[in-house]
Amino acid sequence: MKKIIALFTIIALTTGLGFAQKKDSKKLKLKETVEFRLDEEICSNCKRKIDNNIAFEKGVTNIVYGKDGNSVQVTYRADKTDTLKLRKAFDKVKLNVIESEIVTDKETK
Repeated sequence: MKKIIALFTIIALTTGLGFAQKKDSKKLKLKETVEFRLDEEICSNCKRKIDNNIAFEKGVTNIVYGKDGNSVQVTYRADKTDTLKLRKAFDKVKLNVIESEIVTDKETK
């Protein structure tokens, strides 16, 4: 009888320790918005290239075109990609980036 009680006590203690561990599966994800200035005005063909290629880069969540006609704001998850990879993606579709500037950083769940 003492062995059974001791066995159940050990099982209860080890199970309790397993559930007491906090899981970090819902870490805060840092989103950044970067503005890319292109060397030419963005035409409808360029928008199509950006929408079909840059939007599907890993981590990109939003694309907004600037009012001046030659800038694009790209919002992305910082844990998935960075500005260097996004610049390479613009080079891949043959759009030359003159400069890039980080606009905002914000944390989301």
